[in-house]
Amino acid sequence: MQRPTVLIISEEPEFARAVSTRWQEERNAPVFLFNDAQAKQFELAIVGTDQVATSLRRSGAAILHMSDAKGSTPDVIRMPKVDGWPHLVITVAKQILERRALLSEVTRLSQIELHLEREAALGRYILEARHNLNNALTSILGNSELMLLDQGNMDPNFRQPVETIRNMGMRMNEILQRFTSLQKEMQLTEQQSPKKFARSAVSGI
Repeated sequence: MQRPTVLIISEEPEFARAVSTRWQEERNAPVFLFNDAQAKQFELAIVGTDQVATSLRRSGAAILHMSDAKGSTPDVIRMPKVDGWPHLVITVAKQILERRALLSEVTRLSQIELHLEREAALGRYILEARHNLNNALTSILGNSELMLLDQGNMDPNFRQPVETIRNMGMRMNEILQRFTSLQKEMQLTEQQSPKKFARSAVSGI
């Protein structure tokens, strides 16, 4: 799992050292940056100065601002620098990162769901069209077979094209039969899925 990147900005070297040193003692600590000019992408900025730079607001990252000013905004969370503040900062920062990771995962899953819904809609359309195609193919195959049986009245020049039509129709029929098999497999899978879920739930108790 890729570690998040945290940018720490402060005019006091001790500020950055207090946060990064303590956090690095924990498992899965993030990657730390200490220069906003070189930071191209980060998930969280911890600011120990009086002002939050406009460039940070435009970055789209979450901002944790150590400030005695009251009130927070959607993009900036303000915290007072009280006793034990490094521990408090790290605790809040981890919650922010976890929330952003969950939102990112929800977005990714939503995109996957949308893609699957589109594919399912296309699959349903193909299965619905299959009936009409079957009717057309039945007519094509039937008439081509009758024409080939009536060899006495058929112009020899037409026999090869009619055989080609018959053969192509048979190939299309094989493809449609595969769709029929696929539909049956999908229906069987849908019937078995609740049973598998039930067994998993029982085994997990």
